[in-house]
Amino acid sequence: MNHRNALEASLALAVEQGDPQPAIYARLFALHPGTEAEFWRDGSGRIRGEMLARSFEMILDLAESADGGWGRAFLGTEAVTHDAYGIPRAVFGDFVPIIAGVIREACGAGFTPVMAAAWAAVVARAEATLAALPGSSAEPRAIDPDAILPPLAERGAFFPQR
Repeated sequence: MNHRNALEASLALAVEQGDPQPAIYARLFALHPGTEAEFWRDGSGRIRGEMLARSFEMILDLAESADGGWGRAFLGTEAVTHDAYGIPRAVFGDFVPIIAGVIREACGAGFTPVMAAAWAAVVARAEATLAALPGSSAEPRAIDPDAILPPLAERGAFFPQR
């Protein structure tokens, strides 16, 4: 079932109450305090804004088809990419439900059962996508450049020097 229209309606209603970004990230940082430090370069909020905009695109795509399409591929790719940053998969598992909760609260009495069903379907698709990924990032990874690059004396001008 395509839930996109219900999600778009809930997003439009929520935005009428104000920008949901601060509430979404406040909830994320409260649930996963270590994640706030990951945004140390984001003094203006633009990185968080871009991440949230991409998340909304992913959510709307997940809503359109049971196989998830681009949204499923995007979520999987971002989870694996963020493994290299040491971001636990649990953060990804919680992000879509956090968004759903903030939107639901912002909609107030205007949040309909159809909207609730659409958000539940998207959350379930996101959870299934993450559960199907190989590996886990329960522990941050440390990459030793000397283990993967040629010996320092052989790196030449094309490799960064320490």
